[in-house]
Amino acid sequence: MPAMLLEWLPLAVALLAMVLAVILVRRERKARQDLENKFAAAELLLKTARQHQESLTKQFHELRAGTMAMSNKMAILTRQQEELSERQGEMAMQDPDGRLYSRASKMVELGADVNELMEECDLPKAEAELLLRLQQRMNKGRR
Repeated sequence: MPAMLLEWLPLAVALLAMVLAVILVRRERKARQDLENKFAAAELLLKTARQHQESLTKQFHELRAGTMAMSNKMAILTRQQEELSERQGEMAMQDPDGRLYSRASKMVELGADVNELMEECDLPKAEAELLLRLQQRMNKGRR
């Protein structure tokens, strides 16, 4: 019987080696397929991330261009406002009556009464009273 075992032993070892090889090859194929699936998923994720990054970059450039345009527009408006303020100041200085009424209006804001307006600004009583009433209405409207 030991002789018979010795005859079949190489065949049994070969058969066992072949089964083991088939099992290992199948495991290797499955592991490779799993890696390929993971690699494909990673590629898809990377592609999506790149598209998102490109979209964000485009939005950033659009916002930047809009901000620059808005900044330029604000600078132009600021210059125009400064020019208008200068012109308004020049006009106020050229109009003596306007200066007088501006002064009277400021005095009313500071709490002057009718008599003070009449004395300091040489206004008739009716105009002084009118300025006081207008200022009171403006103050009520602000509240």
